[in-house]
Amino acid sequence: MTRLHPEERPSKDQVARDLASWQELGAETAVFDVSDARARLREKLQSAIAEQDTLEQHKDLAHGAVRRLQELTAPLNSGLRSLYPRTQVDSMTDKLTQNTVRSLRPGRDQEVAFRWQRCTLVAPLDRPGSTTLRMSRSVELLSNGLILLHLLVLVGPEGNMGSYFVWQPEERSAPVGSVEAEKMLEDAVRDSGLLPWPCGQ
Repeated sequence: MTRLHPEERPSKDQVARDLASWQELGAETAVFDVSDARARLREKLQSAIAEQDTLEQHKDLAHGAVRRLQELTAPLNSGLRSLYPRTQVDSMTDKLTQNTVRSLRPGRDQEVAFRWQRCTLVAPLDRPGSTTLRMSRSVELLSNGLILLHLLVLVGPEGNMGSYFVWQPEERSAPVGSVEAEKMLEDAVRDSGLLPWPCGQ
């Protein structure tokens, strides 16, 4: 209304319409009924949502298996630490463990949904060529609900592929959260406890 050229100014009728519209802005809240759309969407995604819920439950059970494995290996870790006080317990960065204690091909149409890897490392000299002892373990959860257990005990020179002693049993598997899985963990750790450990375990 304050433009210099009269032809650019709005008419009185236009101003009246604008003022009336401004008064009505925000006077009423728009209401959208999405109940039908929500029902259709949930029906369409029901299978996917159920799969996600099941996977989360399986992950919780896999975490429980990890805690149980840590309990079972605690005496061995303690024995190795008494052998050498600077023993690294539950190391996550050992490259050999990352490469050897894992599933490269878990199975057709199956993915690794969760992986936990740790290594107990006894390396007194901690230099290439010095003798190192590894106790590596891995728990993997597959998308079909199976957990895989990998174990490795290796004594060998650091920095090369040679070994003086190696124990790597076949991969073991069981349904996550089952009694069978509990027995799998106990049997595997018991078998490793029968090895000729240098700390007498």
